[in-house]
Amino acid sequence: YRLWHTGVEAGLQDYDLPEIRQADLAPLMLELISWGVRHPEQLTWLDMPGERAVAQARDLLTLLGALDHDGRITELGRSISLLPLHPRLATMVVLAGEKNRRNAMDLAALLSERDILPAAATVDMDTRLYCLRRYRRDGASAVLAMDGHVAACARVNRVSQQLAHLARTWSGPVRETLSTGGLLALAYPDRIARRRFGSQTGYKVRTGGGGCLSRQDPLAASEWLVVVARKAGGHDGRIFLAAALDREELMDLYADSFVRHDEIGWDANKRAVTCRQCVRLGSLLVAERPLARPDQALVQQALLTGIRELGLAVLPWTPAARNMQARVCCLRQWQSEANWPDFSDAALLATLDDWLLPFLGNIKNIRGCGALSLSRLLLSRLDYQQQKSLNRDAPTHIQVPSGSRVTLQYSQEQPPVLAVRLQEMFGLAQTPTICRGQVKVLLHLLSPARRTVQITRDLAGFWNSSYFAVRKEMKGRYPKHHWPTEPWEARATAGSKRAGKK
Repeated sequence: YRLWHTGVEAGLQDYDLPEIRQADLAPLMLELISWGVRHPEQLTWLDMPGERAVAQARDLLTLLGALDHDGRITELGRSISLLPLHPRLATMVVLAGEKNRRNAMDLAALLSERDILPAAATVDMDTRLYCLRRYRRDGASAVLAMDGHVAACARVNRVSQQLAHLARTWSGPVRETLSTGGLLALAYPDRIARRRFGSQTGYKVRTGGGGCLSRQDPLAASEWLVVVARKAGGHDGRIFLAAALDREELMDLYADSFVRHDEIGWDANKRAVTCRQCVRLGSLLVAERPLARPDQALVQQALLTGIRELGLAVLPWTPAARNMQARVCCLRQWQSEANWPDFSDAALLATLDDWLLPFLGNIKNIRGCGALSLSRLLLSRLDYQQQKSLNRDAPTHIQVPSGSRVTLQYSQEQPPVLAVRLQEMFGLAQTPTICRGQVKVLLHLLSPARRTVQITRDLAGFWNSSYFAVRKEMKGRYPKHHWPTEPWEARATAGSKRAGKK
């Protein structure tokens, strides 16, 4: 009888993978190196151990102190190789010291055998130690009262006694009393974890990745943990076994492993550059304080990184600055032979080091950038002749027949727009031009209320045709304003009838 679907069967392997291809190879590698075999290739195997698994085993043994950085076995490594325990647990027992050895042996026994508490119980290893001690003192009824497994407790107790018998001849370091978390940190230095910033149940592990506790678990109140077991894979796999760890105890145990350095980087949440002196254990931040005198060049580069992430629009663009940017972009299009710089957003973002960096000074955040004058910064990229050409060929204003100086609005890939009231253009027969007569402006002719009544680049054509329909409508709406029948000859005015000529 087949108890699975034929489609499932098609995806099954012909044989189970050999254990050597799946198992943790740290015990094997410690045994080999203690024999003098430093490389598995020196032996003949039915199945050669995988290179990645061998490398991971070496890294763990080095982190535990069983191997030196050249891959040779240490005195600690020889001691733990004599114990019938995984190298992690053996390291904990050996390094625990006389005052902590009994607790270390109980923890080693608990982690070597079936869990004495149900899966729904807390993940806290201290609770399991308490359950084991109640078993020794009060018997099976005390274990049952905690919903524990009596047979598992009996087995763990026997293993612990066996380890105690082996430990009679051991001599180890003299240590002050360690907590359960402190002892487990000796066995699992790579699984020391700290609660993620802003999270109530998520933890980041020293060597990367993380884990997550249930909100109801008492350990969720602890900032630091030693994660003994968690679900493999994923960013925050569920934590199954752990113990709380005191920060001061951690710093005492691993003082030589801390890395102290200055960090200057972009903080996306604060939209600012952070400058701090940090103490780290692997990827974990243990302590920090503000950096008094940060390297200004690094601060500026970090700020540029933030601006690149947020985009050019985060800078204090004023209408005048955007108009100037567009003027140069237009001249670059109209006068391709003149070698105008590229002021497009993409080009400016790619060349921040050239035009923005020299003006950053002591600015450390986006708010501080508000004091920058982007018009002045961009203008500084043009030489004297280009600045003259810019003012002559792409002027900011045009003087219209009424005498008013009206702003020209530029945009890339489009003709410049002159938005002006219709009465101010009387007497002008042709569309105004810029760029030495090469480019006609786009006229937005406005009513007295400054609403657009016509858009054209052919002023003469408008006077001769559409104007009369516009005149008829506007004369009814705005009778106090001048609406001549011959607009190309009338006097331009910015006011009402008395300023014009019928």
